Amino acid sequence: MSVDWVRAAETLVREVLDDQAADVDRTGKIPAAHFDALAERGFYGFPLSEGMSPDILIDTAATIISGCLATGFVWAQHLGALRAVAFSPDAALRERFLPSMLAGTYRCGVSWAAARANPTLFAEPVEDGFLLTGTAPFVTGWDYIDAVATAVRVHASGTESVATLLIPIHDTAALTATRLPLTAADASATVALRFTESFVPDSTLISIKPVDESAPNPLSDWINGALSLGILIRINRYLATQPIDATPYAAQLASLRTKYATALGNPALTHSLRAEISQAALTAAAAAVVTTGSRSTLTHTPAEQLMREATFALVCTTRTPIKSTLLQAFTPTPES
Repeated sequence: MSVDWVRAAETLVREVLDDQAADVDRTGKIPAAHFDALAERGFYGFPLSEGMSPDILIDTAATIISGCLATGFVWAQHLGALRAVAFSPDAALRERFLPSMLAGTYRCGVSWAAARANPTLFAEPVEDGFLLTGTAPFVTGWDYIDAVATAVRVHASGTESVATLLIPIHDTAALTATRLPLTAADASATVALRFTESFVPDSTLISIKPVDESAPNPLSDWINGALSLGILIRINRYLATQPIDATPYAAQLASLRTKYATALGNPALTHSLRAEISQAALTAAAAAVVTTGSRSTLTHTPAEQLMREATFALVCTTRTPIKSTLLQAFTPTPES
């Protein structure tokens, strides 16, 4: 029997995530029960379930993120690693890792940016594997994951390529993590990783491609929009409890959700809608602050948290086209 994933996500938010989101923000710790609940209800493998469609995928992910940003932020990284492993050409690697990743018993983060335009992480091919040196600047979920799907720049035989490795963090030597304090979702345990000739076996190689074939995947840009959409959903949920007319905000959210589900495969539309959603979240969070009043100036109160999360969405997982659109929207129009 097929699962109504959006409804299941709404139930998870109501029963597990929503009530504890404030404590997660205040304490900087995500309860293990959050990740266990995601695993028990099938959310670690749901993108590969039968009958999955783009609108179900994005709406489900955004709903979970709306329940607790930190929890959703960690969980969403796993989906990126899952996709990479599921489509790896290495059947042995798929057979080794995919079942436990689908079950949520082997949980993963990702690091894609360190091997692209300005690489910071390099791999030297050696017997039976690679030696990694350099940094992966942002890795989320350090306290909660088993491995990191990591893109690295490889230079060998006069050519450069990008390899993606599923690096087991507990079994990799000469690896250090420095915690990065975040203004929102700090409980996600985001770190900078430094590798110092760290050996990684070639049995963890997900794929390897020439540099010119390793550009960011437009699908990733689209899926990453779930973060700002989820924050907008949460802000709307708060506004509905306040003594204001929240109808215009709800109507805007419904329109953006509908339009965004159809943007897959259209990078320009994806980028413009992501900018529009992020701007809408910031505006709605400002309304939450104003309607709450002076209490919103206290740290770790609902409206204050929403404003930090909306600000977080302006830059997290965004790229240049999205930022350029936002900057244009924020630029004052000269008076005529």
